[in-house]
Amino acid sequence: MRNIKMFITIVTMIIMAFSVVFGKTYFVKSTDEIEKAILSDIMSFEPTTVLVARGTNNSTMLKVVDSVIKSLGEGLFLKQWAENSVEQAGVVTTTITYTYLETAQERKAVDDFIQKNIVSIISGAKTEVEKVYMINEWIKLNIEYDKTYTYRSVYATLRNQRGVCQGYALLFYKLAKAAGLQVYLVSGQGKDPTASARELEPHAWNVVKLGNDYYYVDVTWNDGTGTNVYLLFGTDLAKYSHYPDTKLPVTISPKSYAAKLYDEIVKGKSLAASDIFDKLYGSLVLNYTNLVDYLYYGIKNKKEVNFVADGNFVVNNLANAIDDAMGYAKVYNLSYTYAYTYFFTTTDKKDFYVWKVQLKGK
Repeated sequence: MRNIKMFITIVTMIIMAFSVVFGKTYFVKSTDEIEKAILSDIMSFEPTTVLVARGTNNSTMLKVVDSVIKSLGEGLFLKQWAENSVEQAGVVTTTITYTYLETAQERKAVDDFIQKNIVSIISGAKTEVEKVYMINEWIKLNIEYDKTYTYRSVYATLRNQRGVCQGYALLFYKLAKAAGLQVYLVSGQGKDPTASARELEPHAWNVVKLGNDYYYVDVTWNDGTGTNVYLLFGTDLAKYSHYPDTKLPVTISPKSYAAKLYDEIVKGKSLAASDIFDKLYGSLVLNYTNLVDYLYYGIKNKKEVNFVADGNFVVNNLANAIDDAMGYAKVYNLSYTYAYTYFFTTTDKKDFYVWKVQLKGK
């Protein structure tokens, strides 16, 4: 027994000696402790994590480590990782080696860029909502989706002004952090809301805190759809399109921010809520007169008309509203096409969509 104890002591000393050179050592007793250790090292961009545990085996430790890393949104900073586990006299030592998307020099370049530009990016923002909106709009304006699926890191996305969803999400994360917002990374699966479950693809997006609530933000899809449907959305919309694998420490709002604003506008007659809604999502059309007015504006200015409205209302009134708008504008040779994206459902079961109406002269 004495020899076994001495052997274990020697093994532990060797492990600690190696950790000085190759990474930190954590003596762990639970999955939570393993998660905290890995998360701490990834956020510090450590090259290696060493976990020492008793009462387990190599296979179990490797499965737990793999599951933990895949459940961390911060795993999006990783290019890849490797695990190795050794068992000696009841002590299991698991070594995790990380390769990050960015070098230390590239991370510094990103941090310098953000420090230099964050004030101008959120210039004039007085609320958390305005900060989120301005960061969303800045990314949409300056970044395009990378159809070659090459640029994944913040550095590559900024340098090339193109990125995949991972680059968009990481960039939003870094900018939101710099703006003082509470933000998280999310990875999982995504699909078009109208598509089947067979069309799920790997995806990345964000969570941000607003007041006492937490919402999803998907700048990639906002950029791709040309709308802000996926700005501050809740599980009411996510259940059709976004399926996270990430283990989040917070609970996502069951109701999208837009739906909450709608309630304030309709029930509380809030002008402030109406102004915020218009800025974030576009004009909210609630009656026939509003619809004609927006269509008239589009005809006179030869612009695509974008608005948010109840689906049944638009389907039943769009043709007549266009005729009336054309009459007011004294324009009679127009054709039109329209597209729509599901947005939210109200408490009285009305489905609201973002509408895009294109009016073309014949």
